[in-house]
Amino acid sequence: MKTLTSLLVTSVLLISATAANASNFERHSKDILTTETASSRAEAYQLGTSKLSQLQSASPRQLFNELDIFSIDAVVSSAHLEDGSFVTVQERMGANGKLGYVGLVNVDVSYNEERDDD
Repeated sequence: MKTLTSLLVTSVLLISATAANASNFERHSKDILTTETASSRAEAYQLGTSKLSQLQSASPRQLFNELDIFSIDAVVSSAHLEDGSFVTVQERMGANGKLGYVGLVNVDVSYNEERDDD
């Protein structure tokens, strides 16, 4: 019984020491997502606002996947969109001379990373 108690105390101390050597860092990832080409500005804005709405209601894991964020040390469950995301529209002309419009969804995602202090 005494050996079991000693083993338990030692395990708790090791876990505490390991946790004490880890640090959390907040990271930000800015990205611009482009919608498909639309025939009018209004349609491009609608596509952009729909995409932004989808991202605002996405889970942290979905944000990582949608924005192609890769970080080995990331705490995926901490990911969230920062305030200030917005949509703009860009006019484009194809090789055939036809105008098209795309929605640009500007987002800033923050998440934590855990790193060992070693």
